Amino acid sequence: MPAISVEEGKQNLQAILEKVAKREEVTIVQEGKVVARVVPPLSKEEWLARHKALRNSINVKGEPLSATVIKLREEVRY
Repeated sequence: MPAISVEEGKQNLQAILEKVAKREEVTIVQEGKVVARVVPPLSKEEWLARHKALRNSINVKGEPLSATVIKLREEVRY
């Protein structure tokens, strides 16, 4: 993962984008500190896998929201 300065990034944006298009990450540093990472987008499969993992990591407690809404609608009649 190559690291470049902000100034180099300004001057070589096209080269950075070409590297990212080849699935490489580029790290941008300013005064010796990492300030950004330019990364290729996730494929559809990668995104779906991460989304599924996130959904599975959330532990929902109590009754479903739909049941709560139905109960409230039945209680309040105009």
